[in-house]
Amino acid sequence: MLKKELLSVADSRAAAGFGDEVNIQIPIEAGDWPVVIESVSCDNSLEWFHKHSASINSLLLKYGAVLLRGFEIGSPQGFDLHFRALGGDPIDYKNRTSPRNEVVGNIYTSTTHPKDQVIHMHTENSYSNVYNRIIAFFCLIPSAVGGETPIADERKLLKFLSEETKQKFREKGVKYLRNTVPGVGLDWRTIYQTDDVEVVNKKLREEGVEFKWVDKDHLRVQTILPAFQNHPILNEEMWFNHMYFGHKSLFDPIVAEFFGDENLPFVTSFGDGSEIDDATIQEFKDFYAQHSIVFKWEKDDFLLLDNMMFSHGRNPFEGERKILTAMSQPYSFVR
Repeated sequence: MLKKELLSVADSRAAAGFGDEVNIQIPIEAGDWPVVIESVSCDNSLEWFHKHSASINSLLLKYGAVLLRGFEIGSPQGFDLHFRALGGDPIDYKNRTSPRNEVVGNIYTSTTHPKDQVIHMHTENSYSNVYNRIIAFFCLIPSAVGGETPIADERKLLKFLSEETKQKFREKGVKYLRNTVPGVGLDWRTIYQTDDVEVVNKKLREEGVEFKWVDKDHLRVQTILPAFQNHPILNEEMWFNHMYFGHKSLFDPIVAEFFGDENLPFVTSFGDGSEIDDATIQEFKDFYAQHSIVFKWEKDDFLLLDNMMFSHGRNPFEGERKILTAMSQPYSFVR
């Protein structure tokens, strides 16, 4: 957890152009903490979101993370309306890697994963040919213990990594191997949101993806994508991939040994198929240990992230927890 250094409320209000309906705190350095906007006397939160959408999105483009707190959002339907005010129309969750339930429209529960386990840091859909620039999280029910959503500035990660590591990924890219093994992870019908084999085949051929039907339920897919991608608005180079999340060193060793590299549900390597060494992975472990930002969820919290700038994860928790998510502004990977 990082110690936050923030501008004063008065300085932040002046910098952002907000009135006294809210308190706003802006980090002195981008990436050290999210911008925090807290309602003080806002009677109509949806109207306020619409009115200040441009200013909030300007802050998002500069700082990458905005936490809106104390607004009366109240429900999945409320989250949907408030998200549309800031992020535009939420998109369907396709080419899935995580089990999620649709709540309303394209509003989903966050990843359904055993509460005693960590969800490692990642950027959403950065393994897919089409990714979302915007992702938001809404706290409907905060857990009694744990359950935080750590976030980390991937721009800082890019500066942290050794030149040798960056060069290897520039040259080789990242290979993603996926297997739909019955009873483990997501089945192909859930991943592609269809039960028609030919629809899946057509989609994969159009995307130039290598694939093989091992049997009627077991689909093996291999995709190679760049490790870096230019931000579509800022045109700045971003570290943007799913390599760390899918590296086998983060798996339970028993699971990794049982399946072997060829049959793991989701595993990453260098784009040429060579294994990513432990020393390289240690750089990422060190960065996230030192630079992850952790805050405790409060009911109605609305966290808005630029998905290319900030990664996120989840800490283990106890009790009930319900965090919703929405994504928007899709872009295609430039190879």
